[in-house]
Amino acid sequence: MFDSDLWNEILQSIMRQRWRSLMTAFGVFWGILMLTVLIGAGMGLNNGIAGRVKSLPSNCLFLIPQETSMAYAGLGRDRTWYMDNRDVDELTTALSGRLEYITSVNFADYQNVTRGRQTFQYKVAGVTPQFYGSLPQKLLSGRFINDVDMIEHRKVCIIGKHVAEELFGDDEPLGATIDVNGAILTVVGTIKNTNRQIDIGLDVTESILLPLTTEQVTYGQDNRIDICMVILKDSSPVNEFEGEISTLVKKNHQIHPDDPTALMTINLGEQIAMFVNLFTGLNILIWIVGLGTLLAGLIGISNIMLVTVKERTQEIGVRRALGALPGVILRQIMMESLVLTAAAGFAGLCLGIWLLDILRGMMSEGGDNMTFTNPYVPFWTAIASLTILVLGGLLAGWMPARRALQIKAIDALREE
Repeated sequence: MFDSDLWNEILQSIMRQRWRSLMTAFGVFWGILMLTVLIGAGMGLNNGIAGRVKSLPSNCLFLIPQETSMAYAGLGRDRTWYMDNRDVDELTTALSGRLEYITSVNFADYQNVTRGRQTFQYKVAGVTPQFYGSLPQKLLSGRFINDVDMIEHRKVCIIGKHVAEELFGDDEPLGATIDVNGAILTVVGTIKNTNRQIDIGLDVTESILLPLTTEQVTYGQDNRIDICMVILKDSSPVNEFEGEISTLVKKNHQIHPDDPTALMTINLGEQIAMFVNLFTGLNILIWIVGLGTLLAGLIGISNIMLVTVKERTQEIGVRRALGALPGVILRQIMMESLVLTAAAGFAGLCLGIWLLDILRGMMSEGGDNMTFTNPYVPFWTAIASLTILVLGGLLAGWMPARRALQIKAIDALREE
């Protein structure tokens, strides 16, 4: 039931020392504001980097040829070598039943690309149909490379968003042809990278993608493959077969089995786990810092309430002498603490959410390549923060309230 007399007393007590009450509440206000902003910032970083990383195939192994560091089978060290189509075929056979798919990439470096009187240089790469979805990217229009393109060595291409803007401007690129260093290719799709922090040496927004077989023939690459990605089924953890995969590829190219640098292998699952653990640790740190700041504010309120009780010794003594029950005194002191805490905390939470909303609007203009996107505070996190705040406010008032109950009426009346 609403007790108007109690609330009037609480408000009068708070307003009696306006400046002190304001400065006391500011500690809690600042603590909850920092906690809200830090949580929102953590979510923004998580969405910008880890969120997109977690969408990648986790059971994936990247294979990247490097220079050899050991002589073997009559071949010297520091030898440059490349993977080829045979590796893909043999890996497919060896991993039968465990393999989800294999996708390959081959780079043709920068090529002169001409449309009409315009000539630019763009990176050209050959890819397989499975390449789409293996990295953070989005098809903007048209279609991606398919199996028929691969089999028939079709002269088609996918162009990046930046390439389309430079070559075509406001014109429609789909169905148009471009001259890529003498090869006439038909544009069948446009694409963009959605997270430039994940890089294999190819930013599709700035590149031109061809069917792998077309690229190999057009640029005299034979069966060369620069990067191979092996994606296994979830029931077959890639780390259990990493050694087998590496051994098979090294054997095909007469590389010493113990050569530590000839074949770089990157376990994408381990990289994803690293990101997840990093942001889990970051979130824990955010809560520690935020709650520490909030705790400092609550301690400030508790100390000020102790001072207030000391200043009101005679008033409390008179009320006790007139028959005020201990519960009434206890409730008033704790409610004063709770009102200060709740009002300051709610104001800090609202301001923090408002600032994050402004920041979210600013970040949305940066597109999909931002490392910091959509900062916000989850609903249940906000509820948990307010719950902690209310409990903290009650605890902050408990000690001063207990101190008030220990005041004897006769002693309080003698107090000057």
